[in-house]
Amino acid sequence: MDALVDAFVRDARKIPKDRYEVYQNGWEGQLGMALLDAVYSKQTLYRTKRGKGLLPRLLAFHNKHEPARSDLRELLKLPETELKDVLGKGVTNGRTKASAVLEAATKLVACSVYTHEQYDHSNSSHRRAYLDVHGLGPVTHNYFGMLLGYPDTKPDTWIIRAVQRVADAENLGTVVNSKLARTVVTEAHVITKLGKTVTHMDHAIWLTERDR
Repeated sequence: MDALVDAFVRDARKIPKDRYEVYQNGWEGQLGMALLDAVYSKQTLYRTKRGKGLLPRLLAFHNKHEPARSDLRELLKLPETELKDVLGKGVTNGRTKASAVLEAATKLVACSVYTHEQYDHSNSSHRRAYLDVHGLGPVTHNYFGMLLGYPDTKPDTWIIRAVQRVADAENLGTVVNSKLARTVVTEAHVITKLGKTVTHMDHAIWLTERDR
């Protein structure tokens, strides 16, 4: 573990410093948008060079449904078909992402979570409300918190790939999973202090690995 963290620190220091300043704070204060982004970003291109991907669809929803941006009660007034029309017909674990969003919103509202003011990312009942939804898991839950301003890392395909690349280059014989990737990135941030928060580091690594 120490050898992998040390090697990853060396690799992270090679990333241009301006990339550690790119992250723009997600959807802080907008619980509905954070939930939509967290669920719909799973195995989806966030943006493409031709202006497509998830981000333009999120912005279209943001412009069209102002009350639902921040209040889950307003989000739940929308039918599944509307979410699919605006955000796409993506699926997660055999169900539509739209249905997963609405179920997660329902469970959070049942915990008296309506806006970001009631949400606590470290609250076990709030975490369980999200994770009990079929098709959602700890990686997107981490990202949900990050989008609301809680420092964390989202160990998705690109982050895992970045840590695995370093492990392979050092001939460590390590198979990197999401849990290990999250630990390595978190410890690397503690050591280097690159980026205002670990979320900023995560985003810099994500951008750099995606561009390789």
